[in-house]
Amino acid sequence: MRIISKLKKTISKLLNKGDSRFVLLKKNVAVSFVFKGIGLLIGYVRFPLTLSYLGNAWYGVWLTIGSFTGWLSFFNIGLGNGLRNKLAESLAKKNIEESKKYVSSTYFVISLISLGIYLIIVPIIFWVDWNSVFNVKDISPSILKVSLFSFVTFFCVKFILRLLRTVFEADQKPAFSDLVDFLSSVLFFIAIILLINYAESSLVYVVTIHGALPVVLLIGFSLYYYNNSYKSIRPSLKFVDRKLLKGLANLGVKFFIIQTSVLILFSTDNIIITRVLGPEQVVGYAAARKFFGIVDMGFSIVLVPFWSAFTDAYTKGEINWVNQSIKRLIKLVSLVAAGLVVMFIASPWVYKVWLGDKVEISWQLSLFMAVFVLIRAWSNVFIYFINGVGKVKLQLLISIIISIVNVPLSIMLAKEFGVVGVIIATVACLIIGVFVYPIQYYKIIRKKDNGIWGQ
Repeated sequence: MRIISKLKKTISKLLNKGDSRFVLLKKNVAVSFVFKGIGLLIGYVRFPLTLSYLGNAWYGVWLTIGSFTGWLSFFNIGLGNGLRNKLAESLAKKNIEESKKYVSSTYFVISLISLGIYLIIVPIIFWVDWNSVFNVKDISPSILKVSLFSFVTFFCVKFILRLLRTVFEADQKPAFSDLVDFLSSVLFFIAIILLINYAESSLVYVVTIHGALPVVLLIGFSLYYYNNSYKSIRPSLKFVDRKLLKGLANLGVKFFIIQTSVLILFSTDNIIITRVLGPEQVVGYAAARKFFGIVDMGFSIVLVPFWSAFTDAYTKGEINWVNQSIKRLIKLVSLVAAGLVVMFIASPWVYKVWLGDKVEISWQLSLFMAVFVLIRAWSNVFIYFINGVGKVKLQLLISIIISIVNVPLSIMLAKEFGVVGVIIATVACLIIGVFVYPIQYYKIIRKKDNGIWGQ
């Protein structure tokens, strides 16, 4: 009991040390690590169970359908990230009326967009030959279409409801967003176990349950928080403001183009592998990405609250806090590098224990996946600051260029080197950011961000 008591006191001192912003940030990171850590563990256990339930071909299709989430998400034209910045700024200034207008206006526009997506995509679902798209032959076309219909239906509802997560993040409370993901992951894991024991293999069941769970949770969270903590900024049609929408849209469009470019860069991998090498090959690629994604996700947990914290600090002119935070994050990147080395060495054994003989993953794929995660970690330290202050035009141009190059390069290298060629192409495209984004950060901090550096 004394050991536990001392441990609690030590953790409490660590979490409460520093200024109020950094204390809030650390508490969110700590809670997020708990939620995402347990959720990640559940995800790794669920991976082989779902693979066993669906089989390699169906599971490859399921992963590819999942990659469409990113494609559909970009239809918010960056308004989510625009709201995140503008709401964080108005909250920093304690302007509640302006905050309510930003929230109300964004919900209104996103609702219209969601309805438009649904009315356009649903007819397309029943018109396209999805067997050809997914490169599968011995699979019922009707099952694919029903699965996609279910996926789009729940996505469009979640598209609106997930704005609550943006409100959490703008208020520097991203741990509440992670709670939604955590509960969804736990409930989906339970659902998979029930399906294995009581239902025959069905892609429709998996897609429907996976889509419905977060929708139900977000409805519950929205009703609770907009009637309690966020009652003062609860969305209302009376507070939809066209004037504020213009500023929100200007920043949002920049984020939209960046999101679209990043989407092409990251979300086309499964589709390219499916088309060039077959859906079965997606499984090994996804497994390697999921394994090294432990570090990527862990570092993202740390970074997420910094976005709005940077906005808050920069708005208030607290540049010293920004510099100290960047230095801490750079030190953390060195730990990320060390962790990736250990994971790469241990990867053959981990794959064997985790997946058995179901999937074969080469050491080359593991190596480049580790390099990919390290590059992402380093670049994101500076990108999160740049995003937080809204000076994203340079990032926009770089994103466009690499997204255009990535797809043909991935296809060419996939034909030459197989699955590993796809991640090599991604790594090659991301190298430029390793050098450019730190330079932009230093220019902004030193007030020398002339021209495109400060736009």
